[in-house]
Amino acid sequence: MHLSQKAYGKLKRMILSGRFKSDDVLSERSLAALLTVSRVPVREAIKDLEREGLLIIVPRSGIHVRRLTMTEVRELYEVRQAMEGMAAFLCANYRKRDTMKGMRKKLEALAIDSGSSASFDHAAIQKTSSEFHRMLFDLSQNSQLRSVYELIEPKIDLNLRLTAVHGPDRIEQALAEHIEIAKAIERGDAEQAERLTRLHLENGKAARLGILAGLNADPALSEKPRTSPPGLRARAAAPRSKRKSK
Repeated sequence: MHLSQKAYGKLKRMILSGRFKSDDVLSERSLAALLTVSRVPVREAIKDLEREGLLIIVPRSGIHVRRLTMTEVRELYEVRQAMEGMAAFLCANYRKRDTMKGMRKKLEALAIDSGSSASFDHAAIQKTSSEFHRMLFDLSQNSQLRSVYELIEPKIDLNLRLTAVHGPDRIEQALAEHIEIAKAIERGDAEQAERLTRLHLENGKAARLGILAGLNADPALSEKPRTSPPGLRARAAAPRSKRKSK
C-alpha cells in the first residue's frame, strides 16, 4: 500500500474516532510527526479527506476537522430517508431473512450485554449500526443505490461524531430501532421496514439538529460530552407496534 493511502487511512480513523476536536488547528508538519511519515503523503491524504468533506482548509488559519452545518445535516437525512427507506423495502421484498437474522442477533446481543444504560458499549454499537446500514444496501440487490450511498457515507460517519460526544443516549435508542427494522425485513414486511427506517432516520435528524442547536447557542460545549436535548428520549424512542418515533 502506498504511503499516502496508509496516511489517509490512519487520519480518517483518527478523525472519525474523535481524536481531533473541530477547533483544533492541524498542519501537515504536526500530522506528519504524528504519523511518523514525511509531509508528502500527508499532503495527499489531506487533499483526499478534504474532497470527502471530512477536513476543511482555512487560509491563514490551518486545517480543521469539518463540522456539518444544520442545513447539511437536514439535507443529509432527507436523502438518507429516501435511499435507506427504499433499501429496506427491497431487502424485505427479496426476503433476505437468514442474513438479516444474523445481524439482528448481533444487535440484540449488544443490547442484552449492556443491560443498563451505564454499561452500554457505545463504540461497539455505532460500529455495528454502521454495518447494519451498509447491509441494507448490500442486500437490496441494487448496485446503483449502493453506489450513491457510498458517495455520502463519509459525511454520515462524520455526523456520527456528534452523537458519540454529545448524545450517547441516542446511540442506545438507535440500537433498539435497528432491531425493529431487522425484524420487519425478516418477516418480509416491506412497507413496515420502509416506514420504520424513515422514522429511525427522522429521529436521528432531530437528535443531531438538537445537538447542533445547542452547540451554536453555546460554543463552549463544542467538545464537552452531554446528554441529548430535553425531551429527545421520549421523541426518539424505538418504534414499537403502532407507536410513532441517523
